[in-house]
Amino acid sequence: AELGRVYRVVAVHRNGFVLSNGAEDCALYLGRYWFRRPTEERPTVGDWVVVDECHHRIERCLKRDNILKRVAAGDKVDTQLIGANVDVLFVVSSCNLEFNPERIQRFLALATSSSVAVLIVLTKADLAADAESFRRRAQAVRAGVPVTVVNALDPTTLVDVRRWLGPARTAALLGSSGVGKSTLLNTLAGREVQVTQPIREQDARGRHTTTSRSLLRLPNGALFLDGPGVRELGMAVAEEHVNAVFEDIQAIAARCRFRDCRHRTEPGCAVSAAVQSGRLGAGRVQAYVTLLAERDRHAKAIKTRDERSQRLDRRRQQRRVRDDDEPVDDAPK
Repeated sequence: AELGRVYRVVAVHRNGFVLSNGAEDCALYLGRYWFRRPTEERPTVGDWVVVDECHHRIERCLKRDNILKRVAAGDKVDTQLIGANVDVLFVVSSCNLEFNPERIQRFLALATSSSVAVLIVLTKADLAADAESFRRRAQAVRAGVPVTVVNALDPTTLVDVRRWLGPARTAALLGSSGVGKSTLLNTLAGREVQVTQPIREQDARGRHTTTSRSLLRLPNGALFLDGPGVRELGMAVAEEHVNAVFEDIQAIAARCRFRDCRHRTEPGCAVSAAVQSGRLGAGRVQAYVTLLAERDRHAKAIKTRDERSQRLDRRRQQRRVRDDDEPVDDAPK
């Protein structure tokens, strides 16, 4: 009986969720129960969920294969869920001023934290004087990660992308606004499924054309998770996942005098010595140190938030116990 109540979250809007079981869709709001739970435990696009018999509410999430998440924008200490149960992550950048190795490093750390296969897709090859130079720069971000250079308007350049797609496979697109994610999706679908807008010529920045997160089905049965462009990706991953993107630095860091060396001014730092000798680029080391520091700040902030929440819960529980223990005066007045 429960099997007939299993749906997948195919869209997340500000005013609710859209669920589908392949045969029918339904729209639901999240009840107050879910907002009393940590953000990481709430449903998101790509989740498989069980709804009640009347199809009025989501009862529970089924176990996830993985979850993509980032630090939420703004001053509030929280995480933002990007999507769940993803098979492959397409990290999309473009062959113009938007190309940013540090941003790609963040996306790769996110993929590593979720154990998701990753392909770097460089768009706008038709507009670049030397598209191959962008390929080389992307390959240098992390050895072994595949890179493909495409013109998102030309289906014949998307052969490598299509190899990663198959029936029932879920792919996620991650990149800044204006890099061509919506154009890429439209070309793969063979029709316009997302609205596109031109980028600003002065700085190659794009406008937000996708305002919600959704799963879109391609003709071959593959599913694409698309959402708003991400220019800044706050690190909500473990230190080991950042380290995995910088394996060259980690190999040298193993020879540092101190195990907890942060590669700044510590004596006996093998990484600093490698920079001075030219074996490592100072910019790459600075990006690594910055990501680790950001990741540590977020981890401490989340720990403080959780400890404060636990203290408040204990106080509420103690007040309820005291209220229940208070004697009731039933004597007639």
